[in-house]
This record gives sequence, structure tokens and C-alpha cells, in this order.
Amino acid sequence: MKKNLLTKEASTSIIARINNLSATHQPQWGEMTASEMLLHCNSCNKQILKESRENHRTTLKEYLLRILALYIASDFKKNIKGEARHETKGKVDSIDFENQKNEFIHLIQQFPTNTRPLTLTHPAFGNISTNEWGIAAYKHMDHHLRQFGV
Repeated sequence: MKKNLLTKEASTSIIARINNLSATHQPQWGEMTASEMLLHCNSCNKQILKESRENHRTTLKEYLLRILALYIASDFKKNIKGEARHETKGKVDSIDFENQKNEFIHLIQQFPTNTRPLTLTHPAFGNISTNEWGIAAYKHMDHHLRQFGV
């Protein structure tokens, strides 16, 4: 079974890993600082938890990419560009690290206690289920934690 951020076990493991991150950690790939990575994750997680689906029909390409990324590939690929609205380079200082880390933990804690459907349209996978959002969110957080070696 795929790890899913909607489960207490998965969210607890992500929080335990983030507690090993410091503002001075350097990325093993990419250019974000630890504070920028947290801001990026916080921006994405807020959107997942708060926004709802646009009127969008999932394409065959999105469906196939979803199956590959969520169910077949073990990890997300390194250096993949995300949506421009989640670009955080230069938008946060390392002095704000603890605030970003606390917000990260707060948002991760909301996933297993969430009771409403997660209905945001994924930019690459199209319309995905609440369960698939839990898998995608876990894989995304895992990706960035591995980026910083935690």
C-alpha cells in the first residue's frame, strides 16, 4: 500500500523528518534553501487543503502520468519544475525558517484530520481522488525532505 499523508502514521513520519531539518541544511539537488523549500511545501499544501476543483476534464496524458507517478515510480524525479505560483526562490529569508517549519507541521497535521473531499485539480495529473491527493502530497513532501537529506 502506498504511503498516504491522510494517515496518521505517514503524517507523523513526515513531521519527525522535518524536525531533523535546520536552516543551514543544503540541498542535494536544486537551488532552494531550506526556508524556500518549506514555503513551497506550505503553499502547495494550503492549496490542496483549501481549494476545490476547476471545471477540467482529465486528459489521457494526465491519467497515464498519474498512474506512473503515483503508483509505479518509487519517487518523484529531481529538478522537475512546478507551477509558477509555488515558485519561492528569493521570497523568504532563512531568518523565517522556524515560522515556515511551524506552519509546515501545522499543515501536515491537518491531512489525517481532514474530513472533506480534496477536490483540487492537479496541474499534471488532472482530477484525482482524495486518496490520490494523500499519496501525491506524501510523495511531494518525501521528495523535498530527501532533497535536504532528512
